Amino acid sequence: MNIRPDILTPKERVMALLTGKPLDRLICMPIMTSNTVLLTGKTIKEFQLDGGIMAEAHIEAFKRFRYDLIYLFTNCSYIAEAMGQELVYSDDEPANCEKPIIQSEADLDKIKVAEKNGGQFPVYYDALDILNREIGSEVFMAVCFSGPVSTAATLRGTEAFARDTYSNPELCHKLLKMATDSCKNFIREVVAKGAMPIILEPIASGSIFSPKMYQKFAFPYIKELVDLAHELGALIPLHICGKTHKIVDLMTDSGADVISLDVCDLNIAREKVAGRAVILGNITPASDLLFGPPARIIDVCKQAIDTMEGYTPGFILASGCEIPTKVPMEHVQAMMDTVRSYGAYAYNRE
Repeated sequence: MNIRPDILTPKERVMALLTGKPLDRLICMPIMTSNTVLLTGKTIKEFQLDGGIMAEAHIEAFKRFRYDLIYLFTNCSYIAEAMGQELVYSDDEPANCEKPIIQSEADLDKIKVAEKNGGQFPVYYDALDILNREIGSEVFMAVCFSGPVSTAATLRGTEAFARDTYSNPELCHKLLKMATDSCKNFIREVVAKGAMPIILEPIASGSIFSPKMYQKFAFPYIKELVDLAHELGALIPLHICGKTHKIVDLMTDSGADVISLDVCDLNIAREKVAGRAVILGNITPASDLLFGPPARIIDVCKQAIDTMEGYTPGFILASGCEIPTKVPMEHVQAMMDTVRSYGAYAYNRE
């Protein structure tokens, strides 16, 4: 495999995509988040609670792979935490919610709309300050956060929230509204620091929500966040875990600039998104990246590139979700090697 050195910086490459200019290679984004801390000798707990350690880990990973976007994320519950939910932190796993704070409607007074410095939000701000200073001239930053549905489900408990969509939809909408307002306060600060917000909605997955449920309980709140980002002059991707082939058109209807896919046939996505957004995805973190081997990863990356050839406004080769800590680093390298060989374009810097 002839691996060609990059000509553009990641920042130049993304700007070229956004402005319709030539690229030196396909944009690639292995979604590396807390697994970057493995390159520093620190723990995942430290990564989640210390902006300096978070920044250090991302700098080390960027220097090693030089992928095209820094993707800050810790756990699926930190918006809920900023609203009053207690989380349990351990050294080697993302923090999680063991007991949802909303056991009944009477518990609504136990939570609040998260303010801009709520919970662990300042950890992200500290990390962004360092990253912008150290490598911001070379690469853009993004911050992923759980959207309204997933945050509401954390506060209530996923099973209880799912039942409430039928038995107590009013409670669902109260939680969704508070979660949306919390996300908005975080988005404003993230954008002010020059980073791109990314909506993550694992609970709004087509594996859990029917298109009808998605349209009623997810779509309007996600659209509010997309509209706010656009008002602030920012691009905003939407990522939904699990199966999305039945809702990928609804995801696109929100106006999100990038549709980030986990389990969805790229041919279906290409047809339903129909040029309305950039498509990002969807090399499987488990079966492809975890088990490999590198030769197989190269093959599935090539297949994705072939499937999306000629798609406009653009395709970004990426993992289908965040990469687990057990994925070998050489498997991440296989993705980057593929775009630097098979995904390379003819390019002359003027």
